[in-house]
Amino acid sequence: MPGMLIGELDNTVAPGQTLLQWLLSGYLFLKVLIGFSIIIFVHELGHFLTAKWMGIRVDRFAIGFFQRVCGYRRGEGFTFGRRPDYKPEELAAKGYGETDYCLNLLPFGGYVKMLGEDDVLINDATGEVKTTTDPRAFTNQPVGRRMLVVSAGVIFNLLFALVVYSLVFLGPGTRKVAPVIGRVEAGSPAANAGLLPGDRVLEINGSHVDSFDDILLASMLSRGPLRLRVQRGGAALDKELAVDLGSTEAGKYPTGGLVWTVTTTVSEGILSARDPQGLMPGDQVTHANGRPVSSLLEVVAAFEACGGRPVELTVQRPDPKQPQNRQTIKLVQRPVLAIGPAPAAEGEVSATPENRHLLGLLRRPVVQEVIRGGPAQAAGFQAGDVICQWGTVLNPLYRDISRSTESAPATPIPVVVEREGRTVQLTVTPKRPFSLLRSRPPRVGLAFGEEDMRPVVADVVPGTPAEELNLPRGAMILAVNGQPVETWFDVFEALKAAAGGVVSIRYRSGQEEAVGQMRVPASVVDALNLPPTARIHSIDGQDRITLPGGKTVMLPSPLAVRKLLEKNLGRTVTVEYSSSLLDPTIQVGSFAVSSDNLDPWQLRVVYQYDLEPYYTRLSTIVNAGGNPLRALAMGARQTGQDLWSVYRILRGLLSPRGRVGIRDVSGPVGIFGHAIRQAESGLSNLMFFLAYISANLAVINFIPLPVVDGGLMLFLLLEKIRGKPLGLKVQMITTIVGLSLIVLCFVLVTFQDIVKLWGGNL
Repeated sequence: MPGMLIGELDNTVAPGQTLLQWLLSGYLFLKVLIGFSIIIFVHELGHFLTAKWMGIRVDRFAIGFFQRVCGYRRGEGFTFGRRPDYKPEELAAKGYGETDYCLNLLPFGGYVKMLGEDDVLINDATGEVKTTTDPRAFTNQPVGRRMLVVSAGVIFNLLFALVVYSLVFLGPGTRKVAPVIGRVEAGSPAANAGLLPGDRVLEINGSHVDSFDDILLASMLSRGPLRLRVQRGGAALDKELAVDLGSTEAGKYPTGGLVWTVTTTVSEGILSARDPQGLMPGDQVTHANGRPVSSLLEVVAAFEACGGRPVELTVQRPDPKQPQNRQTIKLVQRPVLAIGPAPAAEGEVSATPENRHLLGLLRRPVVQEVIRGGPAQAAGFQAGDVICQWGTVLNPLYRDISRSTESAPATPIPVVVEREGRTVQLTVTPKRPFSLLRSRPPRVGLAFGEEDMRPVVADVVPGTPAEELNLPRGAMILAVNGQPVETWFDVFEALKAAAGGVVSIRYRSGQEEAVGQMRVPASVVDALNLPPTARIHSIDGQDRITLPGGKTVMLPSPLAVRKLLEKNLGRTVTVEYSSSLLDPTIQVGSFAVSSDNLDPWQLRVVYQYDLEPYYTRLSTIVNAGGNPLRALAMGARQTGQDLWSVYRILRGLLSPRGRVGIRDVSGPVGIFGHAIRQAESGLSNLMFFLAYISANLAVINFIPLPVVDGGLMLFLLLEKIRGKPLGLKVQMITTIVGLSLIVLCFVLVTFQDIVKLWGGNL
């Protein structure tokens, strides 16, 4: 019975952490290796014990694949290297036991070889192919017995997961996301039910809730309303709140509009190196612009409403020498000006950076990351560099850089960047990254994120309001309507204030200054005086529209706003909206739609908090409080959640519209690296992770693919239906095909894991 191990994981490598550092942690490496070996041993033990119980002869019990390293056979003792395939009479003559218990070269898998599985007899005269006639052979057992042997490995893995989870819950427990509501999406079933940010969910449909995982699972499995018992302000509400998941189209609110709470405590993954005077791991933000904050949602809302001005954060920072003592410091951080894509001529949204413009004004790209080991690192690029010239192109856009790179492999490209107020000249040579399966385009190893905040116009998009200015590339905007501007924040605020009118823009190109006129379109935003944090939820009773190509876009997407307004051109419509993330209350306004106010361009511009991903989720320790029966029930529920999770991952992989791709899947190397990270955080976390892998192994090995247990079970089902087994040649051919697919997947995900661990970009 063969075994296979693969899984979907978070492949993020913490800053400064490499595979070499993990390997140097010999103790952790050994703990993880032993843990994985136990999982594989348990799986194969299920096959072995069941086969022995059925009276089937087992020739080999192997952990791992490929060449035999060492092993033990009763009578023969402990041996190294390959051993002969003894015949029964030879074993009897030598007094050896029938089973070789061995460890093979690659420990990520294993198998139990039973008599008859690959014992083929060929008549040289007739060419007839037969299997052994030994009554103890696996192939000579009734179909029901063989099914039991095949399924035993999966059953043992599930039992192992159940036992390990139960032990963890009976002991110290594990840390999970707390069942506290962080945000309630306006217009969602949760908002309609009366749930508020900060509510703690105690029960769902009468079942106790330990973590947010329980909320997610209940949302996925429920066929009716979710009846929630909720604690608010420290006291349980008198009545249940019913979240009707069936009141909205499937997929719009997968959790009913509930989102977990993210704290104001900074995680270990903060990139403090790029801002030494900024936030550090362990910092806790207590105020934003002088207002107390208790969740990251309130911090994000402060940035959205800041109008481009800096936000002052009050932080409690632990003393490195005495962590129990904290000092209060104040930090000033600017938001990021994020511009969403504008509709193209045909009405679709193009995701290219060149379509993220401010009424046609494009910004210069800024280097966000220099890929380790790439040509750009060798050339001397640094994060934060503003690209002023690429080859012969001044103030290039992303498309200019990409075209130049792909058209000139192995050709040095002169580059001019602006770094901390000075000009730096560099030379970079594009290089094709190594690829196992196909030739990949040349790369320089740069990642671009936010654009330059100085109001330098990289280019102007044709057919937009900015085209009226006739701005040359590289022009710097100096003033809007006579008011000096220093950043794109200032430009956006000035244009927003002039919506529906005409502005004069003074700019400098080279050494010359000039003034141009530009019409700023009106929109539903200025007509209803919507705040910068507003979200539109319905227009004339509709919350989505289908584009000519068949794609459906939904509110609050700015494209959906525009297309719904176009649909109601010449009419006055009712607009339902919420004012902020913190207040899901629906407000209503009326808007007269005309041809000159269709584009909600202000909604495409958002002031974001770029450090949002570096805060911790609100967590809680989940355990059984020393109750063995409750621990067993919690272990069973966690095992069931794992099975459902792996099934959804596989469905996403196989579905053409699934959100899971091969890049989201890890093989042995990635799983091993993730396990070592869990081992670093404690034995309890490692045990929890190994239990998940055991449940994962149970599902993966029951995929109906030849070579793994699921393929063998499929053969047995067909044999039961047909009354006779499939032809031996058919089984051999399908097995070879299945083995080839497994080897191909193994090589692909292993190569992908190695590239990710060493910082490559696929």
